[in-house]
Amino acid sequence: MDTDKQRIAIVNSERCKPKRCGLECARTCPVNKTGKICIEVMKTSKITMISETMCIGCNLCVKQCPFKALSIINLPVGLDA
Repeated sequence: MDTDKQRIAIVNSERCKPKRCGLECARTCPVNKTGKICIEVMKTSKITMISETMCIGCNLCVKQCPFKALSIINLPVGLDA
């Protein structure tokens, strides 16, 4: 994925149910698989936390979420106005 982009990660708090899913978002995240933390779900968390700076914008978490609670929006940087 292109690393010259900024991202906005949106977690719908009404749809995200980390206690009712298999945490597919965190398990499929390629950044998490390298040992870094991009998607994290704490035991006390009510929703998933996504690091926008660590995110590579692959959208695998979005595709895997059974509750359709995640959105990743890739924003180009360095555009002239």
